[in-house]
Amino acid sequence: MNALYSVGTWDADRQSFTPQRGVTVPAFNITLPQLRQAVRELKAMGYGAYRVRDADGTHDTNDPMVLIERTDGTPWREIRRGWKR
Repeated sequence: MNALYSVGTWDADRQSFTPQRGVTVPAFNITLPQLRQAVRELKAMGYGAYRVRDADGTHDTNDPMVLIERTDGTPWREIRRGWKR
């Protein structure tokens, strides 16, 4: 099975991550090529969408406005519940 990912952007009004409107790929359970497309489109919209590996191997330096996570087919409602902060 190939890995699937979900991507959301921070919505200050809702105080949670939400699917970004205007992106041509779905927000939930997308393939790696679709994820790359979503990141390109988010960058074109002005998001940093960066993820930098730290010296210790972790990814502590990320764009706090963009959430990308591996979801591997998790139902979208469950993903959205996890996005609430």
